[in-house]
Amino acid sequence: MEIEILIAIAAVAFSIYGVVFVVSRDKNIIKRLTILESVIDDLHRQSHDLNKNISERKLEADIKKIVEDNVENRVAPLTHSLQEVKKIATEYRVQKEILTSAKSTNTIDYEHSVLKLYKDGKNESEIASVLGLAISQVELILTLNNPE
Repeated sequence: MEIEILIAIAAVAFSIYGVVFVVSRDKNIIKRLTILESVIDDLHRQSHDLNKNISERKLEADIKKIVEDNVENRVAPLTHSLQEVKKIATEYRVQKEILTSAKSTNTIDYEHSVLKLYKDGKNESEIASVLGLAISQVELILTLNNPE
């Protein structure tokens, strides 16, 4: 009977040791699972933040492209128009200087004016209109001075 009690005590002690071991191991596993769960949550948050950042950057790139296209489509024609206005203003200034200098000396140097305007790219009818001459007069001056 003594042996049976010892065996029973040993069995109970072994069972208690097994329960303590399993509980201890379970606590360790639970602790590791808690840490793992925290890491997974952090990774999920980081993934969400990265996706949001990527979306924002895509949106910024799309907005930048739209703005650049709008600027190009609206500013480029304005720039071209301003260049045309500048060219016209320069031509007007030159014509005005020619007429002003001719009027101030009371002697119109048609020959010089015709040649200058022709050199500036004007054709016979434009030169005649600016100087108030007949086209045949302009043609004659140009022919006599042989510009090509």
